[in-house]
Order: sequence, then structure tokens, then C-alpha cells
Amino acid sequence: MTKDKIKTLGVLEDIISELKKQGKKIVHCHGVFDIVHFGHVRHFEEAKAQGDILIVTVTPDRFIQKGPGRPFFNEEIRVKHLSSLECIDYVALNEWDTAVETIKIIKPDVYAKGREVLANANVDEKNIRERKISNLDLEVEIVKAFGGVLYLTDEITFSSSRIINQITSALPDETKLFLDNFRQKGYSAEKILENLKLLKNIRPLIIGDSILDEYVYCQSMERSGKEALVAYKYTSTDIHLGGIFAVANSIAGFVEKLILISCIGENHQDLINKSLKENIQKMLFVQNGAKTLTKTRYVDDYTGKKTFQIYNTNELKIAIKDEEKIINYLKDNLDKFDIIIVPDFGHGMISENLRKYLINCGKFLAVNCQLNGGNLGYNFITKYEKGDFVSLNDRELRLPFQEKTGDIKIPIKKLSERLNLNRINITLGKSGSIYYQDGEYFHTPSFTKEPKDTVGSGEAVFSITSLLSYKNVNPEIIPFLGNCIGALATKIIGNQRAVDPIELNKFVSYIMK
Repeated sequence: MTKDKIKTLGVLEDIISELKKQGKKIVHCHGVFDIVHFGHVRHFEEAKAQGDILIVTVTPDRFIQKGPGRPFFNEEIRVKHLSSLECIDYVALNEWDTAVETIKIIKPDVYAKGREVLANANVDEKNIRERKISNLDLEVEIVKAFGGVLYLTDEITFSSSRIINQITSALPDETKLFLDNFRQKGYSAEKILENLKLLKNIRPLIIGDSILDEYVYCQSMERSGKEALVAYKYTSTDIHLGGIFAVANSIAGFVEKLILISCIGENHQDLINKSLKENIQKMLFVQNGAKTLTKTRYVDDYTGKKTFQIYNTNELKIAIKDEEKIINYLKDNLDKFDIIIVPDFGHGMISENLRKYLINCGKFLAVNCQLNGGNLGYNFITKYEKGDFVSLNDRELRLPFQEKTGDIKIPIKKLSERLNLNRINITLGKSGSIYYQDGEYFHTPSFTKEPKDTVGSGEAVFSITSLLSYKNVNPEIIPFLGNCIGALATKIIGNQRAVDPIELNKFVSYIMK
């Protein structure tokens, strides 16, 4: 009987058409329904009482952005569980990230939501055709367009997210304790997310190395018969924008517009231009005869593990004539931006003359000086004589000061004194991060246990913390939001896409429940 309730949206559309011909009143509920508890059951019962047929649609796993370890139950289990409830007539798995398109198919007479959704409406607020609207309001518009109404149930409610946060092992114990203490200090999701609104009017200029991240997926075969080699079968290739492009796309979601300056090669120019967000003003200097540095990672298709990496071109050094053009542009346009953000990957874009100008131009300077396989030992943060904000990982901090082990605060203090620097963010991998400001240290643990891919997470953290630091946001909130966006970034393969601000809003909202 429960199997008969589970339908595809296409089949359901035909069933609804017949039911409406019979004069049946259709009620529609939509959601994740991860842990179905007493509050859900009462919600469904009250919704069913508003009509004749209750249809419940379920958010697919791939669109759920409720924090680490979510969904707790996969989509198949969630659909089957709902179909076992007597008050529900039909269940379908949604095909999109919201219910908007599904409502157009079902055309319900009543669209039922729990009243508590009103308090969370701003979490998934987005811009649609130059107007700001919450996802709930957009759904209601579609419902009303087909002659339906919104009905808010008032039955006892519980938070699935709070229940899951209390019982799940997706968060390390240290993180659970941290979040409890964070709440006790008076921090709430609303209070934290208010700080993201401060970023909208910042005018950033981003300058640094261009990189392309290529993922080549392969399937392992058998060991070679003549050599001690494992053979792989090629399956597919995916190319993402890395380096400065990843930082720019990440920042673009939080500000109105920004300026990007970089050098690129003659390869993949169309990909670069079409993959950068529309609110990014590009100043790209093509280096004739050169190629944009591409880092190719070979990935086992089954396990998702990287087997090896190849840098398929030399570093892209800036031409003297382009260096002069950029410095002259900066001199003439300093009043057009508030903060200079420098993702320095050590591949030749940030020349000595350019670096000196950026240091001394008088603008707020945020720097990420990365160590990688192409520059290890040659791209230390100490080459910047001063700065306003720096974000590094612990190795990038320890190596210049030869502090291999020991208290991380020692090299942080040395860096602060060396660069006359009062704002430093250090990512510590699975240990979270530590933020230094004006002599104080603020540690935030990691918000994920099982990263899918750490490539790109550092860029995401640098992007958001740079903006927050410039706005002088509470130093406890800066590493918190940095770790939130970093956790989300580790669930994305490389820099396939930037973390959406809506994702970050949802993550913070649910993790703080």
C-alpha cells in the first residue's frame, strides 16, 4: 500500500488532474522531513483537514544545505517513511532545490506550511528580477497564481535540526560544546547573519594569480603486465576556475560589485569570461605566447581520491608593460575601492614593484600568500612588509618562522610584529581555525568531520574573513563564519562553484539551533 503512494511528479500530475475532475480539494506540503516526529504528524493531519487529498513532496539529498551530516536519512528512506503515514495520500521526490516548479505541476488548492517558517523566511532570501524575495513568498505567489491559498498550521512543532544536532555524530564533540557555549554567550543565528548584510556595499579590488583547476576522472583497471603500474581508464574531465577567480566568485555573492585584475594566458579565455559572475568587473591582461597555469588532478572515479597532480605549464609572470598599466590604473582609481584583496599563489602575477605599491598605497590590504607544489619555500607571507589582514593555513604560517611544532600563538605573534599586523586568521584543518586581533586569540573548531574535497576551502575562508575583518566585525564571529563557509566549501569538488550566500545563511541557521 505504501509503495502505491510513491509517485513521480509526472505520474502525479495525471493523478491530480483526475482527482480535480472528481471535485477533490488538493493540499500540498513540501520539505526535507529528515526526522519525522510528532510535530510533523500533527502538521500533516491539520493540513489534510483543509482538503481531501494530501500530497507531500520531499527535497532531494543533493539540494539539502542544513549543515554537516545532513540529511540524516537519505531521500529513499524519507520518501518511504512518509508514505507509511495514513494521513498522506501521495508522496513524490522533488526534482529541484525549491518547491516553486513543483507547485506549478501540482497546482494545489491549499499549500500548507508550519507557522514557524515565517521566522526563517529571510534565510533563503534572494534577488529575482531586481527584487528581493524570500523563497516562501515566491512559492506563495505561484500558489495564488493558480487560485490556491497558503495555510499555516499551528500544531506543536519541534526542530528536526535541533534534534539531529543533539544526537548526530556528524559534528565533533568539541564543536558541539563550542556551539553550546557560543549560544550561552548570547549569539544567535540572526545576530550572526546580520553581519553579512554589512558587506554588501564594500567595494573590493582583487588582484592576484589566475589558475585553472582541471579534474580528470579515471577508473582503475588492472596492474600492467610488464611494469609495476596501475592502469586507469579515462572517464571524464571537468575544469573549474581556481586562484583569484575562485576568490572573486566567492566574494561576488556578498557584495554589489568588485574589480578583478589578473594576467591570463591564451588558453580557455571563453571559459574564464563566462564562468566569472556578472557583477565582477574584469581587467584581464593576456600574456602573448603564454598559458594560464592549469593544475590537473587525476581522480579515482569510484573513491573520489586524487591519485596525482600535474602542473601543465610554467608560472605566468606579468609583463613589464602590463605591470606599469596596472600600477597606473591603481594610482588613478584608488578612490573607487575600499579594500585590496590579494590571493598571492606565487606564480608570477604579483611582481616586486606591484607588491611594494600595494603595501604602500594606503588602502586596507588583505593577503593570502599560499604555499603549494609549485612554489614551496619561495612564497612566504613575510615578503609583505606590512598589511591589515592575513589569512593562511598553519604550514604557511610556521614555515617562514621555522616553527615546525609548538604553540601556534608563537608564530602568530611573530607575524604580527613582523608585518605590524593586528588581524590574522589561521586555518588549522580538522582543528578548526584561530583568529588573532589586537593581542587576543579566538579559536573556533571545525564544523565538518568528512570533507569531500579541501581544494578551494582556503579561498572561501579568505574571501569572507577579509570582508568581515575590513568591517571590523566582532572577532569571535569572524572565524565562526569563516569555518562555516569553509565547511560548505569542502562539500564541493574543487572550485566547481562558489558557496552561495543562501547556503551560508541556512548552514548558520540550522547549526545554531
